[in-house]
Amino acid sequence: MIGVGERIKRVREERGLSVEEFAKAIGISPKRLEEFERGISRPCDATLVYISKRFNVDYRWLALGEREAAFV
Repeated sequence: MIGVGERIKRVREERGLSVEEFAKAIGISPKRLEEFERGISRPCDATLVYISKRFNVDYRWLALGEREAAFV
């Protein structure tokens, strides 16, 4: 099972966004996003909820890795 950071990266790449573009879209710094994607730190639940709503991704998949069909 992949980690939350890898799932965030997957969302970003599926949307064709750079680290800078995705970070701006969710209101964090590119450095912070890279920390999430590398598994150095974990985003808070509010950030995961925002990403799931902003990019129409299933929250349970994004946060917990449940249900593979995450993209609508």
